[in-house]
Amino acid sequence: MSTVFLQIGQCGNQVGHSFWKKVIKDEDVKKSKCFLDNEGHLRSVAVDSESKVLKKITRGLPYRDDCVISGKRGRGTNWALGYHGVRKSGDDHLLDDTLNAIRKQVEKCDCFTGIITLHSLTGGTGSGFGSRLTESLREEYPLSHLMSCVIAPHASGESPLQHYNALLTLSTLQRNSDCVVLTHNDDVLYRIQKRTKTEAVSFAHINDAIASHLSGLFLPTDSLRSKSQWCLGMEPWEMLRSVSPDPRCKFVQIAQYMNSKLSWSELVHKLSSTLKKYDSHGKSYSSTGAVCVARGDSTGGFLLHASNLEPKLRQGLNCVDWNPFPIDLWNARTNGCGPKGSASLTVAMNSSSIVEYLERVMDRSRVMYDAGAYLHWYWRHGSEQEDFTSGFDTVQTVIDNYKDAVK
Repeated sequence: MSTVFLQIGQCGNQVGHSFWKKVIKDEDVKKSKCFLDNEGHLRSVAVDSESKVLKKITRGLPYRDDCVISGKRGRGTNWALGYHGVRKSGDDHLLDDTLNAIRKQVEKCDCFTGIITLHSLTGGTGSGFGSRLTESLREEYPLSHLMSCVIAPHASGESPLQHYNALLTLSTLQRNSDCVVLTHNDDVLYRIQKRTKTEAVSFAHINDAIASHLSGLFLPTDSLRSKSQWCLGMEPWEMLRSVSPDPRCKFVQIAQYMNSKLSWSELVHKLSSTLKKYDSHGKSYSSTGAVCVARGDSTGGFLLHASNLEPKLRQGLNCVDWNPFPIDLWNARTNGCGPKGSASLTVAMNSSSIVEYLERVMDRSRVMYDAGAYLHWYWRHGSEQEDFTSGFDTVQTVIDNYKDAVK
């Protein structure tokens, strides 16, 4: 089974760079060709509206030359400019070139299963062009899986347009993606600072942590091998099946804990202690579905003690009552997302905690929209009032669906 990756914009490509550095070291990936083609090249397309980031991230990694695509001008942290493109300057070839590169990658797959995109929620290229590509991919490959891995900005603010951009991107992903893996920069930063006990955390550290989370889920596992012990590369899509029992609720968040000296029971306890359990009003969050992956399980002890570990995970995630099988447990002998000899637990959870973020985006976007703030920047590049009306309606529906699902 083969998966094609698409990295969009500066954020998506930087995270993708860290991700691929981990992936290409995994022996099962090399043997199964699930993320690499028969010639050893990455099944990945890297695209940005400027070339400077792409030149750095492609060094030392086996990209195909025709899978690295750049434009001539940035997108100014503006969803509308990213979505509609720079029409007057002739830079509108970016969409066609990207879709053509993806088509070539899909044709090289023996058994194509789906596409995973990596991009920012709020950068101009990541949000706007990422939204446009997601719509185009859904139209081009209607029967294939489509997963979006997106990064939310720091709440303190990176751009005055970030809430608008997030609103429009989230609504597009809800309509077109099968699953949205959402990572918050603030959450990753907090966990790194707590672990390292230092305030000095670089973007490289954050990107590496996000890459570790994704590889903890996507790398081959022993649990999903064939009878002949061949890696099938189905981890991303089996995760989708497990974490989204209600197709209306498709937002997934990741938590990870890594330590080589603790037992699996202690790792489960440590991981559970890092999870957000209550909202600002003291109400408990609930999870509709989850996957927990244990890596570095050389003796098979994680699944051997699953009957004792699963209840602890259920309690930590506060799983809904209506799902009889809310958690899938996987294991792998080696830990490809961490140092050699280490053990890690990675959990992907479909939690109602997403509502808090969605409501914040809605509230701040609504205040700005009602005041008419910055809207001319969107009208100038082709957006219309319908984009925002549809965005507000779609995100509000997602909020209502989550509240209904965890009643």
